[in-house]
Amino acid sequence: MFNITQQDSSYTSTMDSPDQGAFGLPTTRTTFADNKLEIVATGLGIYYQGILAGDSIVGSFNQGGISFPLILKKAEKVQFNRPQTPVEPYPYTNEEVIIALKKDNITLSGTLSKPYGDRHHPAIILISGSGPNDRDETIFGHKPFLVLSDFLTRNGFAVIRYDKRGVGKSTGEYNKATIRDFANDAAAVVDFAKSRKDIDPANIHVIGHSEGGVIAAMLASQNPNIRSVVSMAGPGVKGLEIVQDQNRVSMQAQKIEPETIDKLLELNREILQGIMEWHGTENERTTLRNQLGVLWEQLPILVKMKMKKDVFVRNNYNALVMPGYRSFLSIDPAEYWEKTKCPVFAINGEMDTQVLAEKNLNAIRNALTNGNNKSFETKSYPKLNHLFQECTTGYVDEYAKIEQTISPEVWEDILAWLQKQQGESSSRDLRTK
Repeated sequence: MFNITQQDSSYTSTMDSPDQGAFGLPTTRTTFADNKLEIVATGLGIYYQGILAGDSIVGSFNQGGISFPLILKKAEKVQFNRPQTPVEPYPYTNEEVIIALKKDNITLSGTLSKPYGDRHHPAIILISGSGPNDRDETIFGHKPFLVLSDFLTRNGFAVIRYDKRGVGKSTGEYNKATIRDFANDAAAVVDFAKSRKDIDPANIHVIGHSEGGVIAAMLASQNPNIRSVVSMAGPGVKGLEIVQDQNRVSMQAQKIEPETIDKLLELNREILQGIMEWHGTENERTTLRNQLGVLWEQLPILVKMKMKKDVFVRNNYNALVMPGYRSFLSIDPAEYWEKTKCPVFAINGEMDTQVLAEKNLNAIRNALTNGNNKSFETKSYPKLNHLFQECTTGYVDEYAKIEQTISPEVWEDILAWLQKQQGESSSRDLRTK
């Protein structure tokens, strides 16, 4: 949602993302002339351009180099039908928690859900994927982590979910954070869980979705206190390959010719490899702008008609140089999966267009095998997408149209697997006494 204000002949705007609980996000520039609206949010790598037609503005929304058609209509409120979202009263307790990271001088805010009773509960830490996610990993009105947390808490687990740094009630700056920073944040949440008298420190599990799956492996590879890992659509191949796969799928969805796709991917790989060692020198900045200009020139004419060259270069430049994006490109998940010795359950939807199922599950299996991990399982789900929704196409623009938040088969499998780990843990404890 864009909130546009006119003062004399100038315009200002803010942006809301109701599905992510984010409101009043600043934009950099807003112009409206000759029935043409342009809004730029440099810090978020966002650009919107549209033409006023009757009571609508018809245009395209671009973020991170990916363009989607977007029609704006005047509205007071956005509503979604999300039947799986739990509603109060809950048959368990919810506690607002604050986790301090003294080194970075920030605090993470989250929710601890736990069953009634004073016993030491097994605990689960939920780690969200890429993007400025809140504690519920809210997207398009869906709240996957709230749904998952509710189900697992009802079945005997304490669950901690938290806002990313700089998001929601957490402090810090999201735009300046790297994947290592997010891993350190998750480690602090694990330490917080260990310090709680109502949590069993020997039974702390982590569940990571998408990029969060890599972060879960980073934690488990270095922290023997992690009891087990569940990777939900977590990458197994390098970040650069993930992005290239995403770009290929996006261009195929736009019906771009295969020969053109190959040429664009080759140019894009050159750009991505360059920014992985980014220092921000003037020469690097000039080179990147020139490369993006060449990339724009190679785009199909219908794609170029949707966005001017200078706008394409500016918005992609701003998105590409963000620390979080560059650090993800450089990550090699195999390095961490090979060092993960605790039990692992890695799952993917076969219609996932963001983290391709077969390719990444195979990579995770190979890395765990190479690291001599003796306790892991993988599973792929037909007809499920990146969010584990039952879907038709698997494309991102379908997420909002689907009422289901998570397929019940997935959360049932996760619960069964976690309960199995609890049983195996108890057996080991008895054998060592």
